Amino acid sequence: MNADHTTSMATQTVDLTGLPEAVVQDIRRLVETLRTNLGTGVAASPTAGRRPLRGLFAEPGLSITKEEIDEVQREAWAGFPRDFPEQPKGS
Repeated sequence: MNADHTTSMATQTVDLTGLPEAVVQDIRRLVETLRTNLGTGVAASPTAGRRPLRGLFAEPGLSITKEEIDEVQREAWAGFPRDFPEQPKGS
């Protein structure tokens, strides 16, 4: 890339009209993260700005054990067919 192209891209604006406010806020956070990382020379992480998944559903009084998860998985897979019908030849 030449310097002229980089400079023109840095001053370009994008119309976000009509996008949901949550999307606009995500774009703003992304731009700020990129600006910060450009100044420090640090590459942006793909998960930058995201909330960690661990504890996401940890509400007061809500506790799910590994055994409960295993039981629900067994129930979900119980009806899954184990034998598949043979495909007719030529299809």
